[in-house]
Amino acid sequence: MKRIFVCILAAASLILASSCTRNEQEETVVDRRIVVLSSIGGMGDHGYNDLVISGLMRSYWDKGRFDAHMFYLGPETMEEAENFIERWIGPETKSAIHTLLVMCSSDYRDLAEKILANRDFTAENQVEMLVFEVPELPESQNSIKAYSFMIPMYQASYQAGVYAALNGYSKPLVWLADKSDTLTRKAGDGFSDGYKSVTEKTPEWRYLSNDWHGYSMGSEAYMQMDDVSSRNDFIFPVMGGSNMGLYRYMRENPGGPAVVGMDVDQSIYSTNVAGNILKHIDDVLYNLIDDWMNGKTIEHYKEYDTQSGYIEWSPVAR
Repeated sequence: MKRIFVCILAAASLILASSCTRNEQEETVVDRRIVVLSSIGGMGDHGYNDLVISGLMRSYWDKGRFDAHMFYLGPETMEEAENFIERWIGPETKSAIHTLLVMCSSDYRDLAEKILANRDFTAENQVEMLVFEVPELPESQNSIKAYSFMIPMYQASYQAGVYAALNGYSKPLVWLADKSDTLTRKAGDGFSDGYKSVTEKTPEWRYLSNDWHGYSMGSEAYMQMDDVSSRNDFIFPVMGGSNMGLYRYMRENPGGPAVVGMDVDQSIYSTNVAGNILKHIDDVLYNLIDDWMNGKTIEHYKEYDTQSGYIEWSPVAR
């Protein structure tokens, strides 16, 4: 309940601030809106989702508050996410407003394809859709313009694997949230290949869940840490919000294994963090919204590698 309240408060603050700005100036008609749909679990993961909020708020304060309505939605289930989308761009929506729907998770690929395949999905809206971390989307069968991008983690993860090997860790673990997520599996492959390039040994692998639920199972990750700590001396976790259960355990048991922080600098939560894979998704969102607001062409599909500056491996100095 607390998380839901925070998400609603964040969205309300954007709407309220936008209203105050309009009241302070001459009354104008804002014919654009940006609807941001977080991944399942929403704000408060101290990682990817919170970076999304940071990018959205920067966009709002720098320009968007004058030229667009902005909304942030944090669904708890995939069904709720679909209901949100129906609410904003579904066939019952009558407002003829230019909408950018931002779907901030690779888990939304199937839902995005469903939207693009449905010829009657939109009514009067002019809709564009931006989907995070998915391969190239199919061409739309209706009026929706669709864009997607990926930030491949393989290269940065490879560097983390080499680091673990060169620093003498002999029992590393690749720990993924969702066994079905091919994107995070590639990150795990990168770490594994990097470690193996030095030691000729393959790390152990572990999964928190068989589907997207694994990204919001922090308590389960915490419960499994006793077993993990007894087996492994280095952890490469790609588990979204569930990583917080791991960091909690580390704070209570600082003598445990070393760990890689994900998305943001996680060393403030635990001295066990050996390094971080930093994903500057806030900058990606900010720059794409800026392009959209300025009428620039957004590529149908784009990959951002380590040369883009949006992802990097950053060891923690001790």
